Amino acid sequence: MLRFIAKIPALVQVILREFFIPEATLLQTLMRDRAKGATLAPAPIEPSWIEAGDPQAKLAILARSDDCATTTFLWECSAGRFTWRYSTDETIYFVGGGVRIRIGDAPWKLYGEGDTVHFSRGAVATWEIDTFIRKVAFCRKAPSRLFIRARRLARTAYYRVRGRSDALTAAPVFG
Repeated sequence: MLRFIAKIPALVQVILREFFIPEATLLQTLMRDRAKGATLAPAPIEPSWIEAGDPQAKLAILARSDDCATTTFLWECSAGRFTWRYSTDETIYFVGGGVRIRIGDAPWKLYGEGDTVHFSRGAVATWEIDTFIRKVAFCRKAPSRLFIRARRLARTAYYRVRGRSDALTAAPVFG
């Protein structure tokens, strides 16, 4: 492959490098650029959730879907301990600092720059921040459980009536 690229004129090589960037690199560049220019606004933590210290949180909205079902935030917080109650599904990518997180009576887990964690809607987690934490949070408002069940039933009925016989109607792989 490298020999082939070496034979391509220099202008074409520049075009290939500029327009055919691997998707992961493009996404990292896009998020880094959006986060660098983001203006963080105060986002106080619910006072009844705070257990120790005086954590000061700030956030900036980096992106939002057209239907407002998904939002990407840049969020940072100073030292303190608080219990967070998740009203949406949230996937977190930590970009700076460190935090210990505990769910229920489970042992504390340490997260820092480069780590990823997911919390489903309804989860309750205690956060303990020694100095500072910064994260990019990908939040999704999940439909209600009743809606999900109804949709699943409707799909099953539709495919049975239609006579679908592909892998989607086969026995589940895991039990």
